Amino acid sequence: MVRYTAADAARWDDFVRVSRNGTFLFLRAYMDYHRDRFNDHSLLFLDERERLVAVMPCNEDGKTLHSHQGLTYGGFILSPKTHADEVRQLFDATADYLRRQGFREWIYKPVPTIYHRMPSQEEDYFLWKNRAEMVECNLSSTVDYRGGLSLNAEYCRRNAVTRLARQGARLDMTAETDAFWPVLEKCLEDRYNARPVHSLKEMKLLHRLFPDNIRCCTVTDAAGDILAGVILYEAGQVVHAQYSAATERGRRIGAQDFLYLSLVNHYREMPSVRFFDFGTSNEDGGKVLNTSLNRYKEGFGARGTAYRKYRIEL
Repeated sequence: MVRYTAADAARWDDFVRVSRNGTFLFLRAYMDYHRDRFNDHSLLFLDERERLVAVMPCNEDGKTLHSHQGLTYGGFILSPKTHADEVRQLFDATADYLRRQGFREWIYKPVPTIYHRMPSQEEDYFLWKNRAEMVECNLSSTVDYRGGLSLNAEYCRRNAVTRLARQGARLDMTAETDAFWPVLEKCLEDRYNARPVHSLKEMKLLHRLFPDNIRCCTVTDAAGDILAGVILYEAGQVVHAQYSAATERGRRIGAQDFLYLSLVNHYREMPSVRFFDFGTSNEDGGKVLNTSLNRYKEGFGARGTAYRKYRIEL
């Protein structure tokens, strides 16, 4: 095991790209855009022949090692060749290392199963074996295109989509982030007294770094005014709605219904995509489920995916 340094960037990225549960969020260009906010303590794990078997994106905060706090999920990113007993060794070796370094606890966020390119839940077993405590669980809503559920929205939404289309509404899947961002900021401020985690400058930077993975989509009216929009993260077999918002008028006339029904149907036609993930519907660290928001997403055929966080006492 070695601690990550900038000299390891190419090796790290090459491993993530061929791993069984990694996404573009673990590439160093994504992780390092906000390196000034976090004290990176990522780790690389090598076998006796100095070959990488796993990496783990982390940062330290006092006596706590976190699955990187700048990412939604993390944990061990595994090679397709890594065996279950090697995952046990990863947990044991990491715990021993952290104790020697003076850490008191380890916060671990597994990669949700929808992102796994092949089964990768050995970590769930060894989290249980290590008596890890689940300290947070958020419920996301995910359409599985192979799941057998009807992907048609409820009648009232289909009707709203048809009406908007007749009025000249259109979906733009290559919209400019600059145009959508004021809509997002106003929506979050008015409805939740919140701001986006990313600034506009950061999102534009990430879009430039990952043009094949980050997409801004909007719905506009016949005059070209934005009614609703979403920032999508395309991560392999998963398309994830990162940010979504609508204007007051857009909400009133069903522009988000038009947006999501159009997108769900669009990605259904892409063989490489299996899941459309609407994101979580929780408040207070997962303790409260916004049932109306969750029910809205379920109306497109989505069902639950857990985003979990564990604590291991050292």
